[in-house]
Amino acid sequence: MNLHEYQARALLKAAGVPVPDGDVASTPDEVERIAADIGTGVVVKAQVHTGGRGKAGGVKLAADPAEARAAAEQILGMTIKGLTVRKVLVAPAAKITSESYVGIIVDRESQRPVLMVSPEGGVDIEEVATKAPEKIYKLAIDPRFGLLPFQAASLGFKLYSDIKQVRQAAVVMQRLYTAFIDAGASLAEINPLITDDEGTVVALDAKISVDDNELDRKPAIAQLRDSSAEAPSELAAREAGLTFIKLDGNVGCCVNGAGLAMATMDLVKYYGGEPANFLDIGGSSNPEKVVEALKIITTDPHVKAILFNIFGGITRGDDVANGIVAAAKQLTLEVPLVIRLTGTNEELAVKILEDAGFSALTDMDEAVEQAVKIAQEAA
Repeated sequence: MNLHEYQARALLKAAGVPVPDGDVASTPDEVERIAADIGTGVVVKAQVHTGGRGKAGGVKLAADPAEARAAAEQILGMTIKGLTVRKVLVAPAAKITSESYVGIIVDRESQRPVLMVSPEGGVDIEEVATKAPEKIYKLAIDPRFGLLPFQAASLGFKLYSDIKQVRQAAVVMQRLYTAFIDAGASLAEINPLITDDEGTVVALDAKISVDDNELDRKPAIAQLRDSSAEAPSELAAREAGLTFIKLDGNVGCCVNGAGLAMATMDLVKYYGGEPANFLDIGGSSNPEKVVEALKIITTDPHVKAILFNIFGGITRGDDVANGIVAAAKQLTLEVPLVIRLTGTNEELAVKILEDAGFSALTDMDEAVEQAVKIAQEAA
């Protein structure tokens, strides 16, 4: 679950991280009032769960309340990467003398939270990793002890030469770790972590993603979910009990099992295609899940071929086949289906599909290659 910037800032502030004042608004009138209360130049920032807000025109500086209102009128209601802006954050405009990056992720390889810092802040950390990986410094944190002061200070020296700023940065890192743990986060980052014209270290922007598995244990965090800010397809998938992530390709994927789903996406790339989504129907033998999965995939206008890759174990092949047939009756399927189905009740599943006018392959490579070819020809 992704949090809005204003929500992430509030969690960091509660943990003691220095964060500028500000407030969230959903109308130009509210923005004008907040800007007047601040009394200085402000920045008006779109609150959507995606990057690239600035490049899309979703971040604007305003010298006075009237300009802030005008900026809000432009930003509210605009669409950024398919998401409609319904809220904006209004905060004091900062005088920036330097920008750094500080972030924590869960690293599966080390099985620990990993703290990353870089003196190259203000840009995506992925861009820094590509262009200047030597400027990213990492530390795996032992969860038994947390982030120790000397560890935070050692990374602070990677960002600043002024000992006062090193100490401030070390405190920020420790408090960021506290917020990370308290929220059950999979990612928490400050980008940029700035120094202002007085030499004070301040968290200017914040991003927190929470592990969905934590939400049952953290109801206060769960209440921060903003369903209206999520992609409609991802919202529909969650309500249907499906694991779905929207991507930018044109081969729609419907697979059972996360491992097989990832292998399928890799194979689509291997054969020169681009997956349009990650979609795992799980181990359930519920045909309705297949119907819901097809509904979600077919709402994406970029999808030119739909690939079913089913390996029947707990999931029964005949139930998946019945789901495909039911979906074909309920929906107007204008996109070709390529079906690979093997495993439990395979023979029965193939017969169900053939009786409904479909065919099924058993070889995964053959199915993926066929789906990629269809999508490329239709593009």
